[in-house]
Amino acid sequence: MDCEAVGQSASEYFTEGYLCSESVLMAVAKAAKIDSPLIPAMATAFGSGLARTNSTCGALSGGIMALSLLGGRSMQSETYDKLYANVALLKDNFHEKFASHECSTLLGFSLSDSDAKEKFVAGDCRQCKCTHYVAFAAQEVCRIVS
Repeated sequence: MDCEAVGQSASEYFTEGYLCSESVLMAVAKAAKIDSPLIPAMATAFGSGLARTNSTCGALSGGIMALSLLGGRSMQSETYDKLYANVALLKDNFHEKFASHECSTLLGFSLSDSDAKEKFVAGDCRQCKCTHYVAFAAQEVCRIVS
């Protein structure tokens, strides 16, 4: 996989209007040649800091789902130790790069605020912040699994 291209693809999905979590999962799945009608639907609620609950950044959540898609188990007898290690690495790398993994901290406000949409637009958060989180998460997933 070309990790820069995966990050660019995730950014393009995000620019087109997909949520952060959806964009990362879609880009990684596309690069891995995985096509399912469940993608992006399974990632939707993980966007906006876990459905606007001030939790984990949706880009990071999408990356975690992508790691699970690529390395998760299909039978209960299979181990998940490598997947868990990869998730920890992704989370640590994301936190190291951006100093947090929580959506509200990264944005500087909560998406559950009554004026969140205005703050998001006024701060040009889609372009100035979130696009970077989306690209980084997708690229890191690619690097981790490569």
